[in-house]
Amino acid sequence: MNITDITLKNQNGFSLLEVIVVVVIVGVLAYFAVANFGDSHSSLQYESVLKKIVSDVRYARELALTEGDETRVYFDQTNNRYYLKWEDENYIQNPIGGGDFIVQLGEGEFSQVNITSSVFSAGWLNFDTKGAPSNAGVPFSDNQNLVSLNNAKSITITANTGFLQIGN
Repeated sequence: MNITDITLKNQNGFSLLEVIVVVVIVGVLAYFAVANFGDSHSSLQYESVLKKIVSDVRYARELALTEGDETRVYFDQTNNRYYLKWEDENYIQNPIGGGDFIVQLGEGEFSQVNITSSVFSAGWLNFDTKGAPSNAGVPFSDNQNLVSLNNAKSITITANTGFLQIGN
């Protein structure tokens, strides 16, 4: 027996075939991880927008109660946005960052979210000085679908109380 035979028998390592199999398995796992991340990112956008709308509608109701002036929440499906105004049609100022209270969907952090429906005939949800919701001044007879996003997620508002509920 010579020295080269002993050295080759003691070497540990991976064959080319083993390395290729591992690379293929890691590639397949990475593909599915990226695909699932994309789906969860889209779901997170929906949930984030739904919670933001609920928060902003509650803010409009609280302003009507505390300021003693009616407020309106407009859902502009054509331009894929919503905004808050006082009864005199002046914009409510956004407490975060100032400026008019307008939330644009379909771009930026909300790029995959679109308003697909709203039940308000005049285009706005109204809160009177007692915080009661109405459809352009007409009280609800029962719960209303406030807004739907991407024909999948929606927010329901309860007649008389203005309670908001996120649903499918």
